[in-house]
Amino acid sequence: MSAFRFAKPEVLARIPRDHDAVIEASAGTGKTFTLVGLVIDLLLERDARIEQILVVTFTEKAAGELRARIRQKLEELLALAADGKDVAGKPCWNIDDGARHKLRAALTGLDGATIATIHGFCQRTLGEQAF
Repeated sequence: MSAFRFAKPEVLARIPRDHDAVIEASAGTGKTFTLVGLVIDLLLERDARIEQILVVTFTEKAAGELRARIRQKLEELLALAADGKDVAGKPCWNIDDGARHKLRAALTGLDGATIATIHGFCQRTLGEQAF
């Protein structure tokens, strides 16, 4: 299958990658959009596996929406790969056979990914690391 480029969200250029970052904003400002793009960027550009990415938010509703939107973006990128759409002149992800493999693996492992509320993550960690 041929490779193509898919435009990255422009907001990703403003997020530092050399240390932790907090995304904090009012409702409806694009936090979920940004986090979805960041997860895809980590998968494709940083060679992270979905199991290595921790996404923490405040509410169960937000965690559910994040999981659904990440799944939707993974499916969208895999479907577009078959269409061969291209975007020139912008920062892009290169969607080639290696990227498709990473996207499929992430989609397969998404149900086990840690996308949780703060209290849910803490509860899970305490259960896994109990002494």
